[in-house]
Amino acid sequence: MLLLSDKLVNVPVMSLQTGTELARTSETIVDPRTLTIVALYVEGPQIDIVPSVLHVADIREAGELGFIVNDSNVLMSTEGLVRLQLIIDFDFTLAGTAVYDDHGKHLGKVADYAFDPASYTIQQIYTHQSFFKSLSVVSNIIHRRQIISVTKERIIVESATIKDRIAENAEAARAFVNPFRGTQAEPTDLH
Repeated sequence: MLLLSDKLVNVPVMSLQTGTELARTSETIVDPRTLTIVALYVEGPQIDIVPSVLHVADIREAGELGFIVNDSNVLMSTEGLVRLQLIIDFDFTLAGTAVYDDHGKHLGKVADYAFDPASYTIQQIYTHQSFFKSLSVVSNIIHRRQIISVTKERIIVESATIKDRIAENAEAARAFVNPFRGTQAEPTDLH
């Protein structure tokens, strides 16, 4: 099951050791090389060092109460975290990034994304168009397999071709079962 990105913002971070709220998440840190959420910025009255982060690997469980972690030691300053600092230095924000196909056609900007909560990999991005284009074009849902490259300024995706659309339509037709067609009862011989 995929979750939308809003499930990562303003989520309580709860201590398993004390049972209290340690902080709340404020923003995601996404590695643009792998499109993976690697950490979350956290803030709150019990946070001594700003900015502080929570690595997604330190989340024991995500549930109704929020993110459950062992204790406050998993909330760390970004100082001294060399690998994470490298990702932070990319200064990459997924929301609002322009999306183009491999033919150079502008598909819109990233409005939202869906991630796998088990691995925190981004599986789908959702784009929206400008107001006038949105009147004639619906938003796009782009799967991570379609993504060719990611930079700070733009995401390049494979363009949909007629061949791809025909294959998708044929697959959808095979998956659809009409209850009124299909196997028909054989006529019985009344003689």
